[in-house]
Amino acid sequence: MKFTSTQSTRINKAVQKSGLYSRREADSLIEGGKIFVNNKRAVLGQVIKSGDIIDIRIENKINKYALYYKPKGEVTSISSKEKLQNLHPVGRLDKESEGLLIYTNDHRLVDALLNPLNKIEKEYRVKIREKATPRVERILKQGIQTQEATYSPVKNVRMSEDCRTLYITLTEGKKHEIRRMMNALFLTIDSLIRIRIEKFTVKNMKPGQVQELAEADFDFIFRNQK
Repeated sequence: MKFTSTQSTRINKAVQKSGLYSRREADSLIEGGKIFVNNKRAVLGQVIKSGDIIDIRIENKINKYALYYKPKGEVTSISSKEKLQNLHPVGRLDKESEGLLIYTNDHRLVDALLNPLNKIEKEYRVKIREKATPRVERILKQGIQTQEATYSPVKNVRMSEDCRTLYITLTEGKKHEIRRMMNALFLTIDSLIRIRIEKFTVKNMKPGQVQELAEADFDFIFRNQK
C-alpha cells in the first residue's frame, strides 16, 4: 500500500495520520523491513519530506471492532468467543466487576482510548450497602488521596433517590479506581458495572453478549484524539 507524504514529519507519525497503523505498529513494521520511502528501506526515527512516497509492503490488515458485556466472575483477557478471536480488550475490568469492554485489533484505537489526554469517558453504576450522603458526592468531585494513589476529580457523579446507587463518570483509568475511592469513603460495594464508554452503552446487552461494530463507529474518537 502506497501513499504520498504531504508534509515533513517523522515516518511513524505519517503512517499514523494515514489511518493505516498506529505509531507503535509503524515502528514495528519499520524494524521488520516492511516500510520503504522512495523505494529505500525506512529506518526508525526517519524524517520524511512532502512528496515522499511511502510504501508499506504487507498484506492489508482487516481491522475489527466489538463491544463485549463482561460478566461478573470472568477475567478480562483475549476471549475465546468466535466474534472476539484475535481481538484484544482495551483496558480491563476486575474479576468481580462487570460491564462494557471494547475489543479490537486496531492499535490506533487502543492508543486513542488509553491516551489520558483524550479524556475518554467511562461511566459506572455502583450499588452500595450504605446510604451515600452529599458529602460523598462533594469529595468525589474534589478528588481523593488514598494509600495507593491520588485520584483526580470525577467527571460527574449522581445518586439514586434512595442514595444507594451512584453513577460515576471517570476520564482516567487507574487500577481499581472506584473500589479504592469507595473504600476511602467507607462505602461497601455490592455491585459495580461499567455501563458506558463514550457513546457506547450496555443498554439492551446481556452479560456475555458481543456486539460487532465498524470502523466508522469510532470516527469521532479518531477525529478528536490528541
